[in-house]
Amino acid sequence: MTVIIRRIGLCQLLVFCLALPPAFCVSTGQTVKLEGYVVSVNNDSLTMRTKESGEIAVLLTEFTKISTPRGLFRKKQMPPDSLVPGLWIKVQGMGSSPGRVLAKNINFSGSDLRMASAIKAGLVPVEMKLTDTQQQVQSNAQTIQAHEGAIQAHQQNIEASQRQIQTINQRFSKLADYDVKYSVNVYFPAGSATLSEKAKSDLTQLAQSAVSLKAYLVEVEGYTDSSGRADVNQQLSMHRAASVIAFLQQEGNIPVRRVLMPGAMGESHPASSNVSSQGREGNRRAEVQVLVNRGLAE
Repeated sequence: MTVIIRRIGLCQLLVFCLALPPAFCVSTGQTVKLEGYVVSVNNDSLTMRTKESGEIAVLLTEFTKISTPRGLFRKKQMPPDSLVPGLWIKVQGMGSSPGRVLAKNINFSGSDLRMASAIKAGLVPVEMKLTDTQQQVQSNAQTIQAHEGAIQAHQQNIEASQRQIQTINQRFSKLADYDVKYSVNVYFPAGSATLSEKAKSDLTQLAQSAVSLKAYLVEVEGYTDSSGRADVNQQLSMHRAASVIAFLQQEGNIPVRRVLMPGAMGESHPASSNVSSQGREGNRRAEVQVLVNRGLAE
């Protein structure tokens, strides 16, 4: 009898585990695109729930761009406090640690923001509030399903409009193309993100050359050698890229709007072999490029 009870218990546990959503798994540095609802928000992070992977932690930094569409081509920058629970968002970023995403861009529509803000402020009519927990869950599930259907239909309309615009306005195809006008690599001591005097000199020359260009952008990617732990190197590569950006903005007078979100590349894409000390020196670097949009430069 005891054996039978144990087997029944194991079967129930197996059924419960199979019913769980698949765990979200992303490697450090991996590009990620997510869609879902904001569950909760802290000072520098939020938790969102997706249809495929359940709840996911999303990290926010000073470089995270939060925006909402404004017309066909423009976007309006939004403050972090616009990310309220219940808001449907689209996140682009990269894996930071198991189950966590470092956000680069967060987008949402104005109508979704108004709806989520109204719910947060308690403006939903009293007669629509359900006191029974089960009824509320069922009602929310139906609302979510209807909302997802509306989003899908809206997405189809957007795609149809985009195809029409693409057919009529072929001349704007160059807006997505960039030319590299200037580039420089700066190197760091082991375990450090401090700029050397030579690095500062090279960055100063690059900044002076960049400001004479029209519609330029600055892209910075930080790298490390393979020494040490991968997660530590990931953070170190971010610090190196941030050091370069801070110098360009503070000393090189590069406006903030001209600098793209820094790339923390960690140990990836080594410039040299990590076997020798000379090769590792070449991998402890930050790559800086000045880009010009072909369409806007003409």
